Amino acid sequence: MVHHVVAAIATGIGLLTDKYMLGATNFVEHYAHDFHATDAQKDFVKAAMYGGAILGMIVMGPLSDIIGRRAGLILCSLITLCGALLSMFAWCENALIVARIITGIGMGGEYPLASSHSAESSESTNDGAKNVALLYLFGSGGGQALCPLVTYIMDVAGVPDEMLWRGIFAVGSVLSLLGLGLRIVATKDSQKFKASREDSKASNQSTRSLLRPYWRPLFGTAGAWFLYDVVEYGLKQNDAAIFDANHDGDYSQSVLAVFCTRMLVIPSLIVAPWLLTKISSRKVQVVGFLGCALCNLGLALGYGPLKEISILFIGLYIVQLSFQSLPGVTTMAISAEIFPSMVRGTGAGISAAFGKLGATIGSYAFSELKNLGLIATIFWVVVITSFLAILLTFYAIPYYNGSTLDAADALAREGQMEEAVRVLFAGPRNLEVDAKSKYAKDEVTSDEESGSSVQKVEEVQ
Repeated sequence: MVHHVVAAIATGIGLLTDKYMLGATNFVEHYAHDFHATDAQKDFVKAAMYGGAILGMIVMGPLSDIIGRRAGLILCSLITLCGALLSMFAWCENALIVARIITGIGMGGEYPLASSHSAESSESTNDGAKNVALLYLFGSGGGQALCPLVTYIMDVAGVPDEMLWRGIFAVGSVLSLLGLGLRIVATKDSQKFKASREDSKASNQSTRSLLRPYWRPLFGTAGAWFLYDVVEYGLKQNDAAIFDANHDGDYSQSVLAVFCTRMLVIPSLIVAPWLLTKISSRKVQVVGFLGCALCNLGLALGYGPLKEISILFIGLYIVQLSFQSLPGVTTMAISAEIFPSMVRGTGAGISAAFGKLGATIGSYAFSELKNLGLIATIFWVVVITSFLAILLTFYAIPYYNGSTLDAADALAREGQMEEAVRVLFAGPRNLEVDAKSKYAKDEVTSDEESGSSVQKVEEVQ
């Protein structure tokens, strides 16, 4: 039991570090006065980690299909540690940009590797999405709350600004080192992953040929993750400034507001694993995007009056973050489940890479809108993006259950990729019906064989 808990922490700590390091960018730009950076340079610091993350996802996802999930996770932690240390000791803005790119490469690999490993490590295929949701709760919920907490404590403690932002990265370095050690000791490849490599008849085919029939679900997972990250990172990389724009108090109060919103979103992340066991991942994703769209519509239409009433503004913002967290779970869970085991890292990596492309665009575009003072326009962009994501989910994300995934994966291992995709989009499978159907077919086959034997005996006679 203890080993399973440690192994789960070892898998999730990379995502926790990722969310922490991404959140750091939200605050470092305010405290790093010694760099005298322009607004453009500050935006490049935000975008640098996303650029590195895209590269990490594209490279580390497929690489994990070859070298294994354990080796890939250890390599990600090592790269992240190097980037975190370089960030802490950066001597100028350009050095910080390079350090963030390196950090991004390591963090980018976390998404396809950690989610795929969590889904594959579940005892039942039906528990795959739940395991990924628990991973997201630990990593995303904990990491997003930890960074503003660390920042606020150092700020109110009177730590000088030039030391404070380096202290933020120092904590990230400690998290990276801890993750590296835990993964070396406690992580191992799952039996499902090993079996997919040993028993697959499709192993001699190229990755491209294996994924080609999966173009529609890949379009769905990549597109939904892209649209989600436009919203997720566009808002969360700028929400300290959004809160700061609504009052004239000390900046530390904006940091505290960010921390409170992160903590109040955690209950929705706690509910997510339960939701995924009761209703499908696709339905949860639609509900999340719809709630996000409606809340941001309220923020966009009522921004003028709401910004004068901080409690109402922050309250509605928290509600939209709660809805927003649901697609955060499902975009990761679906991409970790839906692809065949032998190319799961590649499919999840491509999907995550498109997500980080959306994060790059959202972070930069929302920062520009923030710099122009167009806060209400940010909320309008979120509304449009969320509705587009709903349409894409209905078109390209299948409605499935664990039995569907098992059947599709079995067909994929036999090299029947087109049939596997057809099964995915055929809807949830009923185990009892499948068993009865198989039993009936076996009976028919047995009767046919018996009849054939009788006929042969009669002919001989």
